[in-house]
Amino acid sequence: MNARSLLLGAATLLLIPLAAACGEPAAAEPAPVEPAPAGENRLIGHQVKRLDQLIELAFDRRLSEAGLSRRDWQTLNALAAGPAGATELTDALRPFWEVENEDPHEVVAALSERGWVSQDTEGRFALTEAGRTIRMTAADSVARIRDLSSAGVSDQEFTQMMNVMARIIDNLEQATI
Repeated sequence: MNARSLLLGAATLLLIPLAAACGEPAAAEPAPVEPAPAGENRLIGHQVKRLDQLIELAFDRRLSEAGLSRRDWQTLNALAAGPAGATELTDALRPFWEVENEDPHEVVAALSERGWVSQDTEGRFALTEAGRTIRMTAADSVARIRDLSSAGVSDQEFTQMMNVMARIIDNLEQATI
């Protein structure tokens, strides 16, 4: 997996809170290189939300073949790093689910019923062997989604976009303190 694909995964972490917080362009916005489209397409919240909708649709289409939703994937992928307690797992998934007010505990319970996630005596969740297998199968589909979505975008452009988004997020987080 190339750096752009990894960054696209990270961008997904940033999209939901940004879309929820943004609706109007900033007052001191730098001039775009090309003229911005008219109407709703000028609003950063619209662009970010639309991107997230398209990512959601792509995940639903690609992962449904494996019997997974995007939330299932996010949970399995978070647990691929190692066992996690309920609070730790919720914190890791919060950027994806906070705006939609979804409950990660329901997803974990469903994944447990399917035999893909287990809970140890300390209450930490971990992938089972079957969970690791389904995650690896789904990872191929996720890589295809990431490659498709970043087609025609140079590594430099992608890095610049990620840096700008990170600054916007930081600005909004600082403003809410």
